[in-house]
Amino acid sequence: MRNIFGLFVILALFASCKRDNVNTSVFGTADLNKLNRKLLEIAMEDGFPPPIASRVYVYPHIGNYLVLEQFYKDSLPALMPKLKGLGDLSGLNKENVNPELASLLTFTKIGKKVIFSEFYMGDARDSLLLEAKKRGLSENVIQASDVYSDSISAVLQRWMAKDNYVNTRTMDRYTSVKQPGRWKETPPDYIQALEPHWGKIRTILIDSASVYNASKLPEYSTQKNSEFYKMALEVYNESKNLDSTKIATAWFWDDNPNTTDHRGHSVAIIHKISPPGHWLNIIHQISEKENFSFLKTSKAYTLSAIAMFDGIISCWYQKYKTDLVRPISYIQENIDVNWIPLIQTPPFPEYTSGHSVLSAAAATVLNQVVSENYKFHDDTPIMFGALPRDFNSFDEAAWEVSLSRYYGGIHYMQGIKEGNTQGKFIGNLVLSKLK
Repeated sequence: MRNIFGLFVILALFASCKRDNVNTSVFGTADLNKLNRKLLEIAMEDGFPPPIASRVYVYPHIGNYLVLEQFYKDSLPALMPKLKGLGDLSGLNKENVNPELASLLTFTKIGKKVIFSEFYMGDARDSLLLEAKKRGLSENVIQASDVYSDSISAVLQRWMAKDNYVNTRTMDRYTSVKQPGRWKETPPDYIQALEPHWGKIRTILIDSASVYNASKLPEYSTQKNSEFYKMALEVYNESKNLDSTKIATAWFWDDNPNTTDHRGHSVAIIHKISPPGHWLNIIHQISEKENFSFLKTSKAYTLSAIAMFDGIISCWYQKYKTDLVRPISYIQENIDVNWIPLIQTPPFPEYTSGHSVLSAAAATVLNQVVSENYKFHDDTPIMFGALPRDFNSFDEAAWEVSLSRYYGGIHYMQGIKEGNTQGKFIGNLVLSKLK
């Protein structure tokens, strides 16, 4: 009888230890990909322009990463010490905390703070807690993980609040000066320039928005023998000779989150994935195909999101510093009054190309996190009617992004070349900061 009783005690202890095993990997890459996808969908529904979308994406992924960094210091580059003004997180109570659950919960709590449709992330948190129970985590572990994520989230939210985003909401709107060579509102909507103060947003890893010095532009001129006229004429001539491949390339990478469709007096707004969201979805596809670990997927998402966020800040600083006229304005005034580009011109200055910057920045990071010359398949825009495409490397994809803006008629060749160079510079700088 004593032997049977002793066996019951041992089994009970074993079951208790099993329930409270905080290191049980009950959450994995699929769960992080699901949350990332949910965030992309929310950003599309909320209609965030690319700069704000980059902020929406970066902070939840940083939250997820910071939790994992506290538990897997030897497996991830140290990000916490690099975040200026964040503070030390190492003293938080880790007892009974499941790292993956806590990181995902932190993702939802930070995500809730950067979107309009907050209830979606609230629902995501509730679903995680239910899944934790279904997958066998004890109440002690679930509660400890939730409390730990609250602590991390509170620290991160205080840090986020100091990035100058709120202040830029109160700054003066941008007014075009209607001077030759300067940016002006473009058809079909003629709306004011978006995010003129984005260059004042606090960067995450690069030292400042002005860290990159862009090449000098040709002097503005309407003379047909001038370099500026030739630069614009090149865009015009290209638009007249687009083949089906170039047209498909332009639409594949259009990624305009707020395209307008004008039909008579009716105007419809079409929400698409934003440029940084497109690259995060590429990571989703690759992580599934290659069966990446939770940590490697987190690293790919977070470092790419940081590079794109810092890249857009640097790019927007350059855009409003040069305040360069878009091809549509110059061409209609000096070459062909009836000319319309293939894709809709976004409402902000031309130089440098934002999609080129963030794509090259993301590609540079992924070259290190995944590998150089990595061949991949991308079906991100199929929901918008584009066919999937295959690439031989991340750099090849990033350069195709740049060319897509040229084919689309919204950028000069110098704008896309310089944007690609700027993006590589920012990506390498981000990586160097983490070494």
